[in-house]
Amino acid sequence: MKCTECGHEATPDKFRYLYNARIDASVSMRQCPNCMEVLAVDELKREVLKKVALGEAPWGKSAGIEGLAEDAVRTA
Repeated sequence: MKCTECGHEATPDKFRYLYNARIDASVSMRQCPNCMEVLAVDELKREVLKKVALGEAPWGKSAGIEGLAEDAVRTA
């Protein structure tokens, strides 16, 4: 997996798991061990989708990345 912000590459287990962004999709939130950015990750593809800025991912909400789950399904 490669961080979209700093280019750090490592296996998914090296990126700190934070939480599932949605219960109905393979998108989770992980943190890059190098630059510490919070990233939206497609767990099935083992691919970083985008950086998630603070405020985009409040607890109790779907993290504000609803379109990523639908986009991942369309491209699969």
